[in-house]
Amino acid sequence: MRRLVLLCLVSVASLWLATGALAAPPWEGASAARLALSDAEAAIILGDPAVVQAKVDAARRAVEGVLADRPADLAAARRSLDDAEAAATRLDATALAGARAAVWTTILHASFELAVDATRRGDLAGARSWLLVREFRPPTRFTRAAADGTLALERLGTGTMAPAAAATAVRRDLLDTYDGRIRSTLAALAEADDLGFGASRAEAGALVLGYWGILGPSYRAQRGERAWKATTEAVAALAVATRTGTGVGAALQRAQSSLEGFRAAPLSAEETLRRAGQLDRFLRLVAIEYGRGVSDGRVTKDFEIQEAITFRDGAAAAFADLEPRLLAIDRAATRRVRAALGSLAASLVTASRGGTPVAPGALEATVSSAVDDLEALYPSEWKDAAKTADFDVIAAALDRMEAAAASGDWGVAESARIEAYGIFELGPEQRLRGLAPSLFQGVESLFWYGSGGQDGLVRLIKAKASPAELASVRAALDAELAEAEQRIGSGPGSRVTIVTNSAMIVFREGLEAVLILAALMASMVGAQRRYRRPLLGGVVLALGASVVTWVVAQTVLGSLARYGERLEAIVSLVAIGMLLLILNWFYHRVYWQEHLAELHGKKKSIMQGAGLSLAAAQVAGLVALGFTSVYREGFETVLFLQALTLEAGAWTVLQGVALGFAAVVGVFFLVIALERKLPHKKMLIATGLMITWVLVVLVGQTVQTLQKVGWVPVTPIEGLDLPYWGGLWLGLYPTWEGLIAQAAALAFVLGSYVAAEAVRNRRRARILAAPIGAQRVDA
Repeated sequence: MRRLVLLCLVSVASLWLATGALAAPPWEGASAARLALSDAEAAIILGDPAVVQAKVDAARRAVEGVLADRPADLAAARRSLDDAEAAATRLDATALAGARAAVWTTILHASFELAVDATRRGDLAGARSWLLVREFRPPTRFTRAAADGTLALERLGTGTMAPAAAATAVRRDLLDTYDGRIRSTLAALAEADDLGFGASRAEAGALVLGYWGILGPSYRAQRGERAWKATTEAVAALAVATRTGTGVGAALQRAQSSLEGFRAAPLSAEETLRRAGQLDRFLRLVAIEYGRGVSDGRVTKDFEIQEAITFRDGAAAAFADLEPRLLAIDRAATRRVRAALGSLAASLVTASRGGTPVAPGALEATVSSAVDDLEALYPSEWKDAAKTADFDVIAAALDRMEAAAASGDWGVAESARIEAYGIFELGPEQRLRGLAPSLFQGVESLFWYGSGGQDGLVRLIKAKASPAELASVRAALDAELAEAEQRIGSGPGSRVTIVTNSAMIVFREGLEAVLILAALMASMVGAQRRYRRPLLGGVVLALGASVVTWVVAQTVLGSLARYGERLEAIVSLVAIGMLLLILNWFYHRVYWQEHLAELHGKKKSIMQGAGLSLAAAQVAGLVALGFTSVYREGFETVLFLQALTLEAGAWTVLQGVALGFAAVVGVFFLVIALERKLPHKKMLIATGLMITWVLVVLVGQTVQTLQKVGWVPVTPIEGLDLPYWGGLWLGLYPTWEGLIAQAAALAFVLGSYVAAEAVRNRRRARILAAPIGAQRVDA
């Protein structure tokens, strides 16, 4: 009896062990087989045939377990394992590399079909188990590893997705993966052949053949039996050529030609728009980054060259996804774009490896030619797709910021932060000003100084904060950016909203110019009234220049956006210079009048010419003042309104512009009318204070602009938290550079006033102390 019980226990244990072995997840066997064959390849290099044979045997056992229920795939895998065993006896690394790739892709083919079939049957456990045996598209800074299949299974498990829909999602995910893999492997094969790497070439050829086994049915469904057979022959011939090392170039060209324009899982409309935006934006950025890294025929900034390579690769990946659609539109133009991307890759590799770099102008010409072709190729619905591609670039720059901070390279981290913010300000922020004016404020505060007790990135970088602190703010910023992307993607709201927002932009930007002009013109009374004409002449010129800028911006918005902030900074500096000069003249006006009268009395004939020269200089200065005061605001307004024009059309935006401009003109005449009622001395004091206030605001905003483009460092004031409206309306930002510059400007103006009063008092005292006759002569 005891022997019978023991026998039963042994039988149960054996059954349990057998069941456990059979129930081992497929990914374990697949991983074991792949690892064993990799070890065998390494053992060949070391010249140890016994180890090679042992590893091939281990791979065979693992494959038998994984593919036990797939007779056809198991037979194919056995043939490849026989090839591997033969290669092991010869210590042939090239043959073993090809056999290893063939075994692996046979397993992938089985896992593809089993995962889709299990999902279609609602077998969640089976689907999850087989979906783990897969590859992924290599993630980049602009794309993440595909997870659509995994998410579909999660929704299937919660009952929110039907089995058929989930199976479709899993199939699309895997087809997209192997579509990308076959193209990247073809590129790697070409490189391996150029370098003469036989084992890598053979492995790539076998991988292409294996991936084709997965993609072939989709190709046949799209292009028919005849095309499928021809492509199958081409791919098989390529695999043979890569093993023998002969005729690889011709075979590769034939295979690539057969696959041209094919996409196993066509993109959705939303994905297509995103890729179109990425291609346009990334391609343009290649030339910008390269231009920053090359100067005087040599590479001056390796970092910028690497950035250009990253954007080129991102553009190439987006182009590969769009190529089937583009080929259907214009095959010749599409091939020119592909050739341009290849040329850019060659130029960037040369520069990165220490070769003589091509001139930035030549590379920019290549980019411009490709962009022109894309402009002609893109359907109308694609042409504004770059508006959301900016968020991909921002995310990439923020990734680089975190990586640099983690490695302690705080200078690079700050540079990446500025780059990310620059992309946001010249792209998404301009749209948000019209679509959702309050939304960009949260993003801007997180990029800069923070608000509500939460520090912004600029403070954290200056304080060399921990990775956890940076990650926390980054998470909050990502949430804000996601909301901004969704808002921009949804397009403009009501027509009334667009008109109102356009009017508000024009009114706010025009208010500073109005205060300057109203203050100066109100003080130009009596003999000074003649100075109003040149001032107004400058205003008219500025309005005309603003209209021209609008027209130019409509046609070359991309180029204008590229230099927008820098141009704004330069115009602002000129405006500050003119304002300082005019304030100095304003506070010294009495001194100049008396001084000219004295000179005129002493040397009339000579000083008449000098007086004319001085008057001409004053006229030119007033024209310049009127021009810069208005054009600075006009330039900035044009930048803001361009995004709204893209969203809602020029006519709707121009209605808002007209409304805002009418309000600005009304405020101008109201200020003039009120100031004319003041006594002359009080009027001068009031207008002087107004100009001084505008100067201080302008200085603060200009320093902030210079910091945005990286021309002035940023040193936040710890503990000082200013509201957003403080910067918007008063030019107050919590940085030492901005507040010191404003204090210096204020000190200059007040010092000018004190100096003018001192000169005037000394002059009056000297006149009063002189004899009566001398006073008359001086008079």
